[in-house]
Amino acid sequence: MGRMSVAFLVLLVFLFVCSCTQGQLNFSTGWGKRGLGSGTPSLSSGDPNNCKASVDNLMIIYKLIQNEAQKLIECEKFSK
Repeated sequence: MGRMSVAFLVLLVFLFVCSCTQGQLNFSTGWGKRGLGSGTPSLSSGDPNNCKASVDNLMIIYKLIQNEAQKLIECEKFSK
């Protein structure tokens, strides 16, 4: 089998595979946007507990960062 025959065979296999496949891609105008009825509460709902949870989470993250910074400072002290 020559080089030309192998190339022709590869081309035939490629065309056969392409003819057996089908795909569809759709984009909607509302893609990526959260709907009002999605069940997730919005921040503008007026619920005071909504902001409290966020503040509590921020305080936890702040304390974690402080602890890690303290560990880094202690490691620098030992390395000197």
